[in-house]
Amino acid sequence: MHFGLVKRLLLATIPLALILAACGGSSQSRTTKTSSAPHIQVLTDKLNGGLYRFGPFGDKRSVTIVATGPKGWVGYPDWAMDGPEPLRADAPRGIAVSLLTADGVYSDPCHWDWNDTGHPDIGDVKVGPGVDDLVAALRANTYYTSTAAKPVTIDGFSGQELELQMPGGSYAHCDKDDPSDPGGHVFPFSGGPGLYTQGPANRWHLYILDTNGSRLIAVILSYAKTPQNDLDLAQNIIQTMRVERRGGSA
Repeated sequence: MHFGLVKRLLLATIPLALILAACGGSSQSRTTKTSSAPHIQVLTDKLNGGLYRFGPFGDKRSVTIVATGPKGWVGYPDWAMDGPEPLRADAPRGIAVSLLTADGVYSDPCHWDWNDTGHPDIGDVKVGPGVDDLVAALRANTYYTSTAAKPVTIDGFSGQELELQMPGGSYAHCDKDDPSDPGGHVFPFSGGPGLYTQGPANRWHLYILDTNGSRLIAVILSYAKTPQNDLDLAQNIIQTMRVERRGGSA
């Protein structure tokens, strides 16, 4: 009836090392650490909170971006993403992030079809290749208001950041690139993928970087009523993004 007590006494006299050996154990840890590169996904319409690749960008299309695509956001391969459905980037509380390049601006972003092509591809104001060239052209435009530019560094690349405030009111009188579209569009940039103002009083927070000779533009599109947590999330996406060049890091 005291078998349990006798068993405990017998075990107490057996060296610990023998007990561990009998159990297949060891007095040393068998744990080994392994490392693996993060999984980078191709941008799709429904994002899952992982890392996604954007681009390529630049004159030689040699620059790509790796950035977080927040869960529930909507992707536009391969250069933009909106906030969750149903609002996405629309007024009055929407949010979006876009990554692009541009080689010019429009003197009148509302009436951008100055050459009667119906396509917002060639701006009437050409700008030089540098960050300061584009900042100067944007700040000289009177269609929108702009803040003073200030230095910014992202992933080791320097540039300037500033904010553009688009006008309110209807854009129905602006040029349109789709005849069936009842409203018009406002295009501040030219030569890129065609990013237009998402709604009246849209705010564009621009980060313009020199990525070893290629000018890269990152944009947060928001409104006065966009929730602060959405703005913080968008800013973190840009501030933590990684810039890569073909054949390795930029």
